[in-house]
Amino acid sequence: MLSTVEVVQVFLARLAAQDASGIARLCAPTVEWEAPDPNGARWAPGPRTPREVEAQFLTLFATFGLEQLSVRQVIVDGGDAAVVGWARWRVLATGEQADARFAAVLSVHLGQIEQYWHMPDTLAVAVATGAARTEA
Repeated sequence: MLSTVEVVQVFLARLAAQDASGIARLCAPTVEWEAPDPNGARWAPGPRTPREVEAQFLTLFATFGLEQLSVRQVIVDGGDAAVVGWARWRVLATGEQADARFAAVLSVHLGQIEQYWHMPDTLAVAVATGAARTEA
């Protein structure tokens, strides 16, 4: 059974590899989920099955290509971990670049992710996808 630190390390490696099914295999039968849709425009909280987690990441990876992932800090307290970092994504449909800071909280029990909160810079993502505009 993986420790919390090991689950976070594997999760980040699979995220960097854009491995949606690998991420889903890290999940418990039900994951308490709080994260925005891939375009950053709306939030869709609530419980998810591993299959739904995989679908969420498949949609993300079909929308964006991950070009760079930088983790600034990982804080672990028992079964809880907070990850603070930065990612550079490329919108596959337009080539637009989105640089987004993020924080993610994962709760791990018996080697599986039971809770996932992802808080990215949704404005940067929404602007890159055209879901929002900023005035110069």
